[in-house]
Amino acid sequence: MFEIGSSLREARRRRGLELVEVEAATMIRVRYLDALERERFELLPAGPYGRSFLREYAEFLELDGDIYTREYELRVAPPEPEVPRPPSRPGIGFARRLGGLSLTWAVVVLGATALVGLAVWQLGGPGGRRTVNSTPPRTTQPATHVHHPAVTVKPLAKRSPPLLTLTAVRGSCWLSVRIGSSTGATVYAQTLQPGQTARFGLRKPLWIRVGAPWNLDATLGRHSITSGLPPRTGDMLATATGLRATS
Repeated sequence: MFEIGSSLREARRRRGLELVEVEAATMIRVRYLDALERERFELLPAGPYGRSFLREYAEFLELDGDIYTREYELRVAPPEPEVPRPPSRPGIGFARRLGGLSLTWAVVVLGATALVGLAVWQLGGPGGRRTVNSTPPRTTQPATHVHHPAVTVKPLAKRSPPLLTLTAVRGSCWLSVRIGSSTGATVYAQTLQPGQTARFGLRKPLWIRVGAPWNLDATLGRHSITSGLPPRTGDMLATATGLRATS
């Protein structure tokens, strides 16, 4: 077991980010990011959203999302449902009560039953004055309603948009990233040094000014989109479907 919250907080602080900046990049509300860092998982939305938020936050901080979500599932796994006890059959209780009678009472009951049977046989014989119909009347059994326990269907997890990853491979590159357009809120403004990587969530389109795009490799999820980078210093719009140059 490791501390989910403290490791997220330390990774964020090492990158010099505030929660509001992470919210702008990932589109996860500050109160949910704070709940993850304080491990107040009960404050997260119900269903699969808490797990999805944790994975996206961890991967935004360049951490292994699988490790964090596995630890989260171990801590907040739902309790196993109680199995209802089957109803007892009426005959079982009677048999148990009969088994508790003493031997003397058992002999008395069996004797009385034999006398009743003999009397019925004599009344039904040729010399008897009355014939007793030994066939019991047919009765209609009431319909038995079987109760089927309700089945709870878990909602499908809302798929998160793929991450845009920009890596400085062939040299440094300056980036300015804003939400939606060139006038949107700034979420990133920094020079990527060779070997450094920046990741961005794409819940909303991002406007990006690139200083030296020829030094970058770009991926969207697991797919390379390096060919979509502008050939020279310029602007582009990044969405969940790819990159598009802007004027």
